[in-house]
Amino acid sequence: MSAVLPPELSPRATEAPVARGARPRWVSVLATVVASIVFATSVGGWALATYYDGQIARIPGLGGLLAHNNPDGPLTILVAGSDSRQGLNQSQKHSLHTGSATGQRSDTMMLVHVSADRSQVTVVSLPRDSWVKIPAYTDASGTKHQASMNKLNAAYSYGGAPLLIKTVNENTGVSIDHYVEVGFSGVITMVDALGGVNVCLPTAVDDRRSGLVLPAGRSHVDGQMGLAFVRARYIDPTADLGRMQRQQQFLGSMFKQATSAGVLLNPVKLDRFLRAALSSVTTDDGLDRDSIMNLAADLQGLKPKDIRFLTVPIKDAGYSTPAGEAVLWDKKKADAVFTAMQSDTPVVKAKTSKVTVAPGDISVKVLNGSSVSGLATQASNDLASLGYSVAAPPGNADGTDATGTVVTYDPRWDQSVKTLQAAFPGATFQPVDGQGSTFVVTVGSDYAAPRAVKVSSPSQQKITSTTAADSVCG
Repeated sequence: MSAVLPPELSPRATEAPVARGARPRWVSVLATVVASIVFATSVGGWALATYYDGQIARIPGLGGLLAHNNPDGPLTILVAGSDSRQGLNQSQKHSLHTGSATGQRSDTMMLVHVSADRSQVTVVSLPRDSWVKIPAYTDASGTKHQASMNKLNAAYSYGGAPLLIKTVNENTGVSIDHYVEVGFSGVITMVDALGGVNVCLPTAVDDRRSGLVLPAGRSHVDGQMGLAFVRARYIDPTADLGRMQRQQQFLGSMFKQATSAGVLLNPVKLDRFLRAALSSVTTDDGLDRDSIMNLAADLQGLKPKDIRFLTVPIKDAGYSTPAGEAVLWDKKKADAVFTAMQSDTPVVKAKTSKVTVAPGDISVKVLNGSSVSGLATQASNDLASLGYSVAAPPGNADGTDATGTVVTYDPRWDQSVKTLQAAFPGATFQPVDGQGSTFVVTVGSDYAAPRAVKVSSPSQQKITSTTAADSVCG
């Protein structure tokens, strides 16, 4: 199979593509675009990569504010979205109830962190109403302004991309390597190029403020309804926080659709999506063709489960300020998230079996499966000393040739078994339907004493996240 080359790259073409002016944009599709570029350029070559690079508008003069770290190391990209109406026709403005506002405001902000080994992408949403310190700046008329506390989106309104980059950097401590913007019209064209995406709502919605009209449960939406889905702010009790969760769900759904075989293996659809996506983003001028090509090659094996979404931890979503209600970050937890990003360590650790049942609530019976005399008694005493409830005197198993430890259990006791799995990390666990509440521990000649287990409180708070692989109705 070969890629369909855009007409502008035909050997018979008489004119080069006309460069676009820089335009403000909204909502990140960076990982989606990169994953798609991988496939397109692998079958279309350097000329095709050059063409797609030419579709991206760039903002000059941001280099002094961006880290531009080693391209082979970890990368962090600030993705901002403006509510610019540019590119929407009158019918779309009417259906989406966008009003007649002119100019642009920063509607969404995300930090996208790509790990140095390119195995993980973490997307952290920053609420637009976050109460932060805006650094000192000079406005377009030359007037100097001192640093002050304000909502995060004020930085973009006051000083555009440069002040937003500086504000996020100083409030998070995260070095920002690149900057990306996406606008309203970009969402519509990208989703339509994909043939729509799946979304999910817990209840039916008919919201005149955003134009969102959908039933409860899963829906397949086109670009216009998709934009309404990510714009709607007043259908959630938590307002902007609820909207960010929908935006994360939406991006995950877009990534799955864009990296599906139906798009990647269809040259016409792939080209249509890449045209829509790349003509809908504006970046710093350091994110050039070579950078995109290198990143695309590095992220070739990225899968939906490798893209993780979370919101910066919040302490107070209705924090009272002179600028009205704002969002106050949980400093300790937020610092942990940003420190992990800056040091390129996992923001959310891989899920482990959480031990919530104490040894005293677990009943055990020990059998000796070896020829070593007294081994069952020793194991029974070891378990008793750690607080386990020994249900019966130690006994002998049918055979005497066992080497390792084998634990049989009733699968209905699926939480209790996690405690014994932590106590005997090298043991074999075998579910037996109907065995009941007592766990049978058969020890072999290589028996090792059980480990002490730390029991977690069920109410212990942790940073939560989702991935692009999660079900939209999960």
